[in-house]
Amino acid sequence: MQKYRCVPSVYGHSAEPMPSIEEIEQHYRESYYQDPTGQYSKTYERVELDYFDDRANVALDFSALHGVTKGNVLDLGCGEGFVLKSARRRGFNVYGVDHSLVGIERQNRDLIDSDPSHFVAGDIGSRRHFEGVAFDLVYCKNVIEHVIDPDSIMTRIASYLAPGGVAIIEVPNDFSELHSIIFGDTSKEELSIFVPPVHLHYFTTKTLPELGRRNGFSVLDGFGDYPIDHLLMEDAFNYYKDKKLGPSAHSLRRKFFRYASRIDVDARLGLFRSIFTAGLGRDICIVVQR
Repeated sequence: MQKYRCVPSVYGHSAEPMPSIEEIEQHYRESYYQDPTGQYSKTYERVELDYFDDRANVALDFSALHGVTKGNVLDLGCGEGFVLKSARRRGFNVYGVDHSLVGIERQNRDLIDSDPSHFVAGDIGSRRHFEGVAFDLVYCKNVIEHVIDPDSIMTRIASYLAPGGVAIIEVPNDFSELHSIIFGDTSKEELSIFVPPVHLHYFTTKTLPELGRRNGFSVLDGFGDYPIDHLLMEDAFNYYKDKKLGPSAHSLRRKFFRYASRIDVDARLGLFRSIFTAGLGRDICIVVQR
């Protein structure tokens, strides 16, 4: 079994040595996709579906703030399709790409049934799908940390964008200042957030905007989600040490998003932007434009 180190990089931190494409494909073939239906819940409770919608609507509110409220939206790595479901409710024409369409077929089959040509099972970075279609919004969640060369994905995202369009890039916020406080001198290789060859690169609120600018984008905004990691600062709530606390921690995150969905939109945008500005958020996003 390959022994990986966690080393500083232009992305923040990266795995070393970098696995080959063949090694990555073998990993997903033998573990991640061994039971493709097992990667997705068969059913979700209403509170979880509301959470998916609340999260998606934060991203769509930031898109609207920067001038994109309609048109074509592409989800690169569309998973189960919940972001696209929320976008369609707002009147977007929805398109999706993922290595497997099992998730969206199971959870949001109606999206595919409405126009099968808008959904492709294939590699996200190696080629441009939907030739001849330009996109007003490109959403890319939890993709670039998985690939050998995140800069190449940014180039691909640029190729999809229509003039004036925006892209929202979301990644985990790993090895942040908060993590330094929580984990102290613990070796990064010993932490459960270091998971090569699944995650190869580890971004922060400083390095993610740098990725955008380095690839010719203007970084219009940044926002983070609920900073659930702060619970790790106190043993009574530490879901890393006590896995039984995980559902309660996630319930708190759902309630936070439900609260945020009910406040004034400007206050909501300011709240999530301030989380990013403080270097927090379990996941972090940038809004970019060519």
